[in-house]
Amino acid sequence: MAEQQLSLYLDIKQDASISDFVGPGWMAMVDMVRQLHIGLLSQIYLYGDADTGKTHLLSAICESFRDSGKSVMYLSLKDLLTTDPMVLNALESMEVIAIDDIDSVEGYDYWQEAIFHLINLSNEYGHTLIFTSRKPVGQLDFKLKDLVSRLAKSATFQLPSGANRQDRELILQAVLKRRNWHFDPRIIEHLLAKGPERIGAMLDVLTCLQPIFSNVRNITKAKIAQAAQIIDEQTLLHEVKEFDFDEEESFLDF
Repeated sequence: MAEQQLSLYLDIKQDASISDFVGPGWMAMVDMVRQLHIGLLSQIYLYGDADTGKTHLLSAICESFRDSGKSVMYLSLKDLLTTDPMVLNALESMEVIAIDDIDSVEGYDYWQEAIFHLINLSNEYGHTLIFTSRKPVGQLDFKLKDLVSRLAKSATFQLPSGANRQDRELILQAVLKRRNWHFDPRIIEHLLAKGPERIGAMLDVLTCLQPIFSNVRNITKAKIAQAAQIIDEQTLLHEVKEFDFDEEESFLDF
């Protein structure tokens, strides 16, 4: 029953690869994943603001373990909060467990207990755990301090903010090459110059552009203008979402 419930919440963006994460800002993370694969690390904690690419990165790590023949389970905690925490019992046999949005269980004591026990079991079996969060471990408002202590033992990586254009450009080029998407250079330049700085948001905008503008030959000025308008509109939507989240966080802190 727990496995059936859990299967309803497995929603991972599978079109991701560790090879996407090139550039100086990601070198430490790539080495961390290498250490996971060879057993030097067993638990990592990735954190960053909204839309910095946490889920894309987590998806890429999961795919790298699937490619090596490991059993992998991904879940987003924010989508599981209305279910029974006992669903986590279905994960005991998984060699790699990727848990997105662990900060979403703030205020959910039963979920904190369930994750604490899952970590203990995974450590006992020698399994791999990967967590993402919008907050560093030290800022998690968990009632169960033992869970904070367990998470604090993780190797930690803070995702780049996206302010470095070189990082954005290198990731964009890597994703385009892997997906075999080709865009007019003017569209790419507008995306880099005027689009979202955060990697996750930038890739979301790229996905919006792809059905209309990818692999189009002899693109007209009107099409370039249309692409620029879509980039500007989608960027504004992401900025509004960031503002709303920051306002909500400020209210909760108050």
